[in-house]
Amino acid sequence: MTVTLLGIRHHGPGSARAVAAALAELRPDAILIEGPPEADALIPLAAHPSMRPPVALLVYADADPSRAGFWPFAEFSPEWIALRAGVGSGVPVRFIDLPVSYRFAQVPEGEQAEDGGEDQGRGAEHDDAEDQSHDEQRRGEEPHILEAKHRTDPIAALAEAAGYDDPERWWEDVVEQRADGTFTALDSFAAIADAMAAVRDFAPPEDEEREAHMRQCIREAVKAGHQRIAVVCGAFHVPALATIGPAAPDAKLLKELPKKVRTTATWVPWTHGRLSFRSGYGAGIESPGWYHHLFTAPDRVVERWLAKVAELFRAEDLPVSSAHLIEATRLADTLATLRGRTLPGLTEVTDAVQSVLCGGYDTPMALVRDKLVIGEDLGEVPPDVPVVPLAADLAKEQKRLRFQPRPGQVEAELDLRRPNDGDKSRLLHRLNILGVNWGTPARSRGTGTFKEAWALDWQPEFAVKLVEAAIWGTTVVTAASAKAADRAANAEQLAGITDVVETCLLADLPDALDPIMGLLADRAAVDTDVAHLADALPALARTLRYGDVRGTDTSTLRKVADTLVVRIALGFPQACTGLDEDGAQQMRARLDNTHQAVGLLDDPEASAQWYKAMQSVADREGMTGLLAGRAVRLLYDADKIDGDELNRRMGRALTPGVAPAEAAAWLDGVLSGGAMLLIHDPVLLGLLDRWIAGIPADSFTDVLPLLRRTFSNFEGPERRKIGELARALGGAPVAGVAAGAEAPGFDAARADRALPVVRMLLGLGAEREAADV
Repeated sequence: MTVTLLGIRHHGPGSARAVAAALAELRPDAILIEGPPEADALIPLAAHPSMRPPVALLVYADADPSRAGFWPFAEFSPEWIALRAGVGSGVPVRFIDLPVSYRFAQVPEGEQAEDGGEDQGRGAEHDDAEDQSHDEQRRGEEPHILEAKHRTDPIAALAEAAGYDDPERWWEDVVEQRADGTFTALDSFAAIADAMAAVRDFAPPEDEEREAHMRQCIREAVKAGHQRIAVVCGAFHVPALATIGPAAPDAKLLKELPKKVRTTATWVPWTHGRLSFRSGYGAGIESPGWYHHLFTAPDRVVERWLAKVAELFRAEDLPVSSAHLIEATRLADTLATLRGRTLPGLTEVTDAVQSVLCGGYDTPMALVRDKLVIGEDLGEVPPDVPVVPLAADLAKEQKRLRFQPRPGQVEAELDLRRPNDGDKSRLLHRLNILGVNWGTPARSRGTGTFKEAWALDWQPEFAVKLVEAAIWGTTVVTAASAKAADRAANAEQLAGITDVVETCLLADLPDALDPIMGLLADRAAVDTDVAHLADALPALARTLRYGDVRGTDTSTLRKVADTLVVRIALGFPQACTGLDEDGAQQMRARLDNTHQAVGLLDDPEASAQWYKAMQSVADREGMTGLLAGRAVRLLYDADKIDGDELNRRMGRALTPGVAPAEAAAWLDGVLSGGAMLLIHDPVLLGLLDRWIAGIPADSFTDVLPLLRRTFSNFEGPERRKIGELARALGGAPVAGVAAGAEAPGFDAARADRALPVVRMLLGLGAEREAADV
């Protein structure tokens, strides 16, 4: 009986090739792999024809699906190679890591497990020390061989001992690009085991329970009568598993663990982007796309990689010729030679691409890093993989609509007049209700309310979201309806209910809409807070204006909306008085939103009620200047007051008797609608110029920030135009100055002294002398 330990680096193509060679040489009768034992029943699916990496094992607690962990596998992951080899040859395969159900039991319900999965916590996916080098480097911690405050990164320690400053580069040289020589794969694993033993002498392990459970699993395999056992695990664990020893200490240690909780496991698609360090994955790698290329390229690795770069650049209309590729290949080989490397690595290839194909610029290289070095591949799992009914219904809908997830962010524009596009839109809105934000609404490039733009970005974590949402129903429609009704029932304010109403109409959830409409009518009848009513109106107005595009019945909302407008109009002037600056800013936003909502309703009676309310806001004594000015501007834009009336009100607001700060707030309300008012009305500009010039020095520093805030909302060309007009006010008619008269501050004598020089520069001197004769 022999137990062979294959210490690997997770997601390493060199380790994957070595594992494949070692298994072919060993011909084991049992394969034990570091992974969650809860997923043992899913191992046969690894050989399914429809299973395409990258994929991940998902394990979650039945009582609280938010406590979940992912174990990702790429095509170049050593564990994946061992899975496929064992299943393909009929050899028993099992996972031997500590059951994740123990970890879930240590976390109170409703909280995330510390060792949970991707975006549900950190570390359940291969949290060995060799996977932490880049995290330590980013924190500025220099790894040492003989010192370890915590757990030294063994790969960084070995790299430093070999004279490398980059652990990734050392591993790539020694293992990932290991040329076939006199050493066999088993010899390489023996050497790695010796190195790990030396490192562990200075780095006490922190995963004693995990290693104890692995030893127990090895004992069980030996007891079952297996003669050739292969164990695939993180390299750091190899010394701890090399000597099995007595079982009693391990049994005692494991007995102290809390009681396991019930869990469920399944396979889910994964992406190369989620294998990278920058995604936050604890066992991530810098370049999953490059590693996939290393593992799958049959020969001429550099040439094939540069061909991919050329294809990418040409798709982006960037010029790349055959001469570029030849020169880049030569440069990569030369750099490898100068740096003492047997073959060009990613560093050399990247330098060559940036120098030859990118002209030294970083922008094209960012495209290469995102699309190729990291990559956007999205894996696939078989349709018969066990999932919750909600996820199965979503997959069915995606297939029916030919709307399958794609890697990376994708833009989609839907024409709601087409049945298929309409169904896609409804599906995306329903998923957003469930918290599965596959699509985010974007600005449509076209015109018309029948077009809808989405930014689609499918994330692997949505598998957990679907499990969590399964409590609401077994189909997307029923689950979204139930959750929408619950959101409306628990909404603290009226606006929350109207938002749900709008969402239900967009998602076409009639079963949820009827009871929510009754709730809306009841809450609207008893809510006396004008702010709550104003916040609720915009969603209703949008629904009434655009609901007919989707063929939905919005007649029941009209009565509620009309009632809200009347109540808002009656109470708005009073609600705008006695506010501080922050309260005035919030009420100004409600004023704008309500004004826009009334316009969407397209109801003359409602508009008349609203304009009457704004007239009261503009005329009311003691009204905050910001709101009074804003009401004046909206009335002017709606042609309810003319230019003369605006000039009169502005002249009154900017009189010396009004405090400068209050006048500045009034200006902010009037001018925030755009700069065209000042550009096209020199009278208003003159009033503003004279008021600014007359602000007392002791008040100017208090007013200046308000003015800057107002003018900062204007575009740069608009500000320049206003400045030019203000500079030319000497020749423009200004309020209180007769036509042809000199503007205040204009010195005619100084201007006359400059005229001869101007005439000479313009060549007008001779003509002037002839005219004088």
